[in-house]
Amino acid sequence: MRIGIHTVSSQSGRCFFVDMIEKGYQVYGYARESAHGKEFVNAIIQQKGIFLERPENQNREESKLVLMGDNAVGHDIQRLVDESDIIIIAHPAQFLRETIKQLKEAGIAKRKIPIILSTPRTFAVPYLWDILGEGYPFACFSTCPYACKEPDSGSVYIKRRKRSWVVSLEGQFTKKSIEVLDELFPQALFNHIPATTSIGNIGAVFHPGTYLLNYKEIQVAEKEGRDYSFYMEGIASNEEVAQQLEKVDQVRLKIADYLGLQVFGIKGNTNEEQWVNMMRSLRSKEKEAHNDIDKLRHLRHSYLKENNEAITSAQHWLDYTYGVKRIPNESLQSAIARTPTYQKRSVPQKRYIEEDIPTGLVPLLAIADRFDIDGRPINAIIALYHKYNNVDLKSEWRDLKEFSTDYIYKYLKGDLFKIID
Repeated sequence: MRIGIHTVSSQSGRCFFVDMIEKGYQVYGYARESAHGKEFVNAIIQQKGIFLERPENQNREESKLVLMGDNAVGHDIQRLVDESDIIIIAHPAQFLRETIKQLKEAGIAKRKIPIILSTPRTFAVPYLWDILGEGYPFACFSTCPYACKEPDSGSVYIKRRKRSWVVSLEGQFTKKSIEVLDELFPQALFNHIPATTSIGNIGAVFHPGTYLLNYKEIQVAEKEGRDYSFYMEGIASNEEVAQQLEKVDQVRLKIADYLGLQVFGIKGNTNEEQWVNMMRSLRSKEKEAHNDIDKLRHLRHSYLKENNEAITSAQHWLDYTYGVKRIPNESLQSAIARTPTYQKRSVPQKRYIEEDIPTGLVPLLAIADRFDIDGRPINAIIALYHKYNNVDLKSEWRDLKEFSTDYIYKYLKGDLFKIID
């Protein structure tokens, strides 16, 4: 199996690089010839590997140098296309169209190899089909599989690998390619309904609202030279912000309900009993597995599979992603405060607005408008973006104007998916 990683120099790109090498796959990591990309490639070649930093963790994985061996990194996009059976794109979603155009020039349309988008955010693939042709196979991750940082040019810090996440298969796939994806990511829950990743875009709830509603405080902390704890100060210690995020979250859930999907956490019908029973049974089995990581992953995969076509509230998402046990009727503020992953080294990043406004909130608002759902909580966040920023991101504005309401509905429901021989 030959794995190509586009933008291997990014935080998540480094994580994929480490894990795919450790699993024994042949890996080529492509980096743009930017200063950042060159610095990473030179560091990896010089030290003959990438240094993996890990905190204390239950699978007892220690920090170490992961040797590159026969694998490679470089700036050759033609090699990426020619020598990969699957390509993982590991950069922010607002650059996807530019990248897909470059991959097309390198001949990827002829090879029809699956492309993994980690993460595409909301309603990405129809825009990419305009470039490669409708039906090109894309596997869309609902979230990045890692909580991670890049401490320096030759290392990656994996704070935590997420327990499970949803992947929507969009376009035309062979049975063999689906089997390959399942082998690569045994923790992933695969379906063919784009709404699970587009409407399940949890980053659109957490990132832009928290950044913009705390904008002045973040700027003050930056001027004072101190770290601002994005989740703890921004949400857990700020009731007003947390309540606004919950309103944004409810818009997502209403869209999912309109599409006829199963929903956990929508006001008036939280579906709590089913969730509690499922998670209680899962956690009972988890205790029996103790620290057997592979067994635990298979258990979570098996128990959550029946609901992998559902859309969950942010609180439910924290439960199955980070193990923050769901408390019925708990506020988002309280649930965030109980999330260990968010209590350390979580700082504001500019991509929280540069990526999550044009590729997250903008298409979510457009979908809500098409389905006559009140999108004012989202519109209020976008208005703050315009207030605080002079940067024009409208070239990547996914406002869905090119698509009919009927097409939007059919795409989100998965009517365009097909298995081919």
